[in-house]
Amino acid sequence: MTITNSMMTPEQLIGLNQDHLLHIENNSELLGQKFQCHHEVLIPLAKLIRQSEIDGIPLRVVSSYRSFERQAEIWNYKFNNDVELNLRDGTKVNSFELSPKERIKAILHYSAIPGTSRHHWGTDFDIFDASAVAQGYDVKLVEEEFATGGPCSQLDEWLDFNLETFGFFRPYREDKGGVACEPWHISYRPIADKALEEFPLELLKQVLSEKNIGGKDELCSRLESLTRKYVYTICND
Repeated sequence: MTITNSMMTPEQLIGLNQDHLLHIENNSELLGQKFQCHHEVLIPLAKLIRQSEIDGIPLRVVSSYRSFERQAEIWNYKFNNDVELNLRDGTKVNSFELSPKERIKAILHYSAIPGTSRHHWGTDFDIFDASAVAQGYDVKLVEEEFATGGPCSQLDEWLDFNLETFGFFRPYREDKGGVACEPWHISYRPIADKALEEFPLELLKQVLSEKNIGGKDELCSRLESLTRKYVYTICND
């Protein structure tokens, strides 16, 4: 019997090391897609995708693993540039109209602080229904796509009935006051729950202080409360 170790190192938990990942290529007979995931998540994910295809709602992965560096690029782009930020009530605001503290709050609705994204773990995926959109459709990952009448509304219902069977759940299925509702975001619970339990807050604070991260002084001074709200506050049912 092969014994595997699903626990990640602190560096892996905040996206600084990729040794826990498998790199799936486009020609993979298992999935036919190209992305990265935790080595113990590949088979459950493949089974989930196969069942969705059997049921006529073929889900596909839009986003999977994301490194600390990539998350920092996303964060810094939104913090350092005058861009439109999406708010949880559906409105938009220009980032430079906000104070640094307000800007951080606005960004956190949909984008994680570098080092805190669940996508660092290789357990979490953003998905959509490949059969419900035309080829070349630009997936926006907005609630309207998964709402009644949206292209992924059938997938949304299918996920409610099938995710748990394969070990997955949706951590942002509802708005719990932290990250805004993301019905497209699925997570492999057996590994992700362990990752959350072992989340290395002190290491993250040290790394953030050493990196070029927009608003890092504000982030580091409030990191414990921010992680409590935006990392630990999820849908567990």
